[in-house]
Amino acid sequence: MDFSQSLESQAPRAWRWAGAVFEPCDSLPLTDRGFRYGMSVFESLRVSGGEAEFFEPHLARLVQACADREFAVDQDAIRAAPALFQNAARDGFARIYVTAGDGPLTAPAPQPRVFVFIEDRAAPEADDAWELTLHDATYDAPFGGLKTANYWFNGDALTRARRRGFDEALLFNDRAELVSACCANVFLRHGERVSTPARSSGARAGVIREWVIARRKVEERRLRREDATSADEIFLTNSWIGVRPVATLEGRALGRREAGPKLAAELAARRE
Repeated sequence: MDFSQSLESQAPRAWRWAGAVFEPCDSLPLTDRGFRYGMSVFESLRVSGGEAEFFEPHLARLVQACADREFAVDQDAIRAAPALFQNAARDGFARIYVTAGDGPLTAPAPQPRVFVFIEDRAAPEADDAWELTLHDATYDAPFGGLKTANYWFNGDALTRARRRGFDEALLFNDRAELVSACCANVFLRHGERVSTPARSSGARAGVIREWVIARRKVEERRLRREDATSADEIFLTNSWIGVRPVATLEGRALGRREAGPKLAAELAARRE
């Protein structure tokens, strides 16, 4: 099962911050602007052994996203989330959402809501190399790549790719620059040169993306379609799949996989 699918055999457990503690919940108020307008930011986390992986970097990114959108979030709420995973005694895929709360569309967000959920997911197979395609429609990354609830474009692009037999699709902005995959960041290797789309192109500041950049010499730069189609190696990253090698792009077999598998092994060793 991959990161875009939910396990239907057991419903996710969900909680809402009640001002001092998290309380179980099973719904989102219809008045919440996160529901009405998609006005929310989030971080996805992989939970193993009741522990949220890379929690501090996720926390920092979520706090920064709230500051960017002027959400007056209670940081104590976010910091309390890991205890929920430990107490739930469940591994899997988790998300922390901060919504704009109630109010008019154009009003500030002085009282945002914080929601947390975790759902069971089988860990992805480490040696499963994916097949990619190129998405033709122009992708406009919201707010410079912030992770927001406005994810319909990504989901639609991923659905179209899956219907054609691909695992993921690469997205490009209105300047024809590579941004990311639908649900992951992307790295390209040309010879010894490893590169990833610049944040200015709309790439998300993902935790695993930054983990890779901290361990390898990676150029963050503007990349084009021809950079992707001529790459010797491509690999994807996000908090659920970790580092995912790519086997083909538009049916073309890529070259020898070198950087991706080594990084995947390093991440697996860290998790163990």
